[in-house]
Amino acid sequence: MRRAGRLSKADLVSEMVYEFDDLQGKMGGIYARLKGENETVAQALYEQYLPAGQDSPLPSSMAGAILSLADKLDNLAGCFGLGMVPTGAADPYALRRNALGACRIILELGLKIDVAVLLREAQNGYAGVNWKFGQDEALEKLMDFFGQRLRAYWNGQGIETLVIEAAMAPGFADIHDTWLRVRALAEFSREADFEASVLTFKRAANIIRKQSDQDLSGTVREELLQSDAEKSFWVTLTEIEPVWAELAAVADYPRMLSRLRILRPAVDAFFDGVMVMCDDLALRANRLNLLYRLITALGRVADFGKFQV
Repeated sequence: MRRAGRLSKADLVSEMVYEFDDLQGKMGGIYARLKGENETVAQALYEQYLPAGQDSPLPSSMAGAILSLADKLDNLAGCFGLGMVPTGAADPYALRRNALGACRIILELGLKIDVAVLLREAQNGYAGVNWKFGQDEALEKLMDFFGQRLRAYWNGQGIETLVIEAAMAPGFADIHDTWLRVRALAEFSREADFEASVLTFKRAANIIRKQSDQDLSGTVREELLQSDAEKSFWVTLTEIEPVWAELAAVADYPRMLSRLRILRPAVDAFFDGVMVMCDDLALRANRLNLLYRLITALGRVADFGKFQV
């Protein structure tokens, strides 16, 4: 891959590519084979510009995918650092196509990688550049840019906007894992009890969101659990938490969401029988921590507060 990267743009100075610019990369692969380069290197060079668009084929080799991904992330890191950010319809450096191509490679090949880490590596590949934006600011803009591309791409596949927003809320740096959450949540949203689940867990999320000034840790003091409803909620939650952790470790999000059918009745009974914002500060804090722990657990999959029902 180091050799492929070293030779990746060499064909741009050939008269063939000068005359027929759509042959860039392809001629590099052909020249590499004629010169006796390793077949992996030649194939990577030949496929380095794929995919060229939303419906364009992906590289057929992992070497081609890696070189293409590195090239696209390098372009994005360099342009964003210099302030060359697409605005409106203007995108002279095809950065939207670069980002979408990177997303497609990651998604369609099922690559378990953190795109934020790769972008930081791409930034670190530069030296002696007078940047317009610092690394942190440029990376934040890049991640927002990737988020926009993912939303548009998944919208184009028929996924509802609110489902995408809810699934992306926990983070989307691992693009493949995010897609698994989006797909599982989209399937769950078609179930008959989805609206009831959203009402319950959105209520919990809204309560916690309004307590942003509170120092909540999720630590629940069992001796402060008074009613049967909150005790039952606590027992149910602690039984589901380790199961969720195991399922999250293997990205089995459909089964994680199915456990909400066990949890929801306990949460509904809690809301029906317990005053969360009571006058006793210790009891109030304990009940808020109980809800905070629930929302933290749910956050492994989605933010139900994003839904509107």
